[in-house]
Amino acid sequence: MDIFEPKPTAAEAEVWPESGRPVQLVSVSISALSFRARADGDTGWAALRRIRPTNPWLAWGTAAYAVVLVALVVGAS
Repeated sequence: MDIFEPKPTAAEAEVWPESGRPVQLVSVSISALSFRARADGDTGWAALRRIRPTNPWLAWGTAAYAVVLVALVVGAS
């Protein structure tokens, strides 16, 4: 575990009583020059792979945003 990641809470270890599925923690931050994705302890592209089955538009939109940023940087040089 990285020192900059928050310590797991009790909610992460619990499961939803109705479905028996584990709790999933997801966060996506998009800024002018980058993006940061976290899902169940994974970060970056690994987190987007975890997010994709449940939120495909969010995952593909974030990836497309990164591709557009790279294209703008390459096009500007």
